[in-house]
Amino acid sequence: MTRKRKIIAMVPVRYGSTRVKKKNLRLIDGRPLVSYVLEALSKTTIFDEVYLNSEHEIFEEIAHEYGAKFYKREAHLASNTATNDEFAYDFMKNTDGDILIQVLATSPLVTPEEIEDFVSEMIKDEKDILISVERNQISNFYQGKPLNFNRLEKNPLSQNMEPVFTYASVMMGWTYKSFIENMEKFGCAYHGGDKEFHLYEVNSLATIDIDREEDFQLAEALLVSRKHMKPVKIQYYGESE
Repeated sequence: MTRKRKIIAMVPVRYGSTRVKKKNLRLIDGRPLVSYVLEALSKTTIFDEVYLNSEHEIFEEIAHEYGAKFYKREAHLASNTATNDEFAYDFMKNTDGDILIQVLATSPLVTPEEIEDFVSEMIKDEKDILISVERNQISNFYQGKPLNFNRLEKNPLSQNMEPVFTYASVMMGWTYKSFIENMEKFGCAYHGGDKEFHLYEVNSLATIDIDREEDFQLAEALLVSRKHMKPVKIQYYGESE
């Protein structure tokens, strides 16, 4: 009989931040930013355990309020130079699990349904690595050179253009085994190392990632409006009732 794999959710947060001061604790409609992702996770049924991972005890009370456990990482793993590789590796080496799903607090508009769909895709066919991405079907440059179009040809219709996929960041999934093996072999594992990886498209408000003050203001406006939003009838100019 195959053993059921243990699925862990982890929300990594730091007390400090550079571009938006203490963004994970900043209030939106009376609640700290980090609470929105924790609330979404609390409404899922697919995880065996949910953790809030931080260097500061102030997050422990918030974690418990939403039914999550608190994992206290060392201060050096929460510095401006600490990498996702380092704190995720530390977490996996000190917790019991088979699959780690990382959900970022800086993506507060992700829904419980989107999280569960992502995890379902991860466990289907027993994937090692699943990366959330956003489809960009528009002309793209890389290092000043066209990436998915030819400057000497007519610009194709957007629906026919070769899409470029960029990290959505909101969710990442790794098996403990693949991540630890990559860390110990290459010193990095975030992008999947030499293991097979898969992409998962996210094309919703969940892709809003708070890095700057402008991002925070946009997310705040959307979260507050979503709370009070009423169904709106779709109408078009020039058409009668």
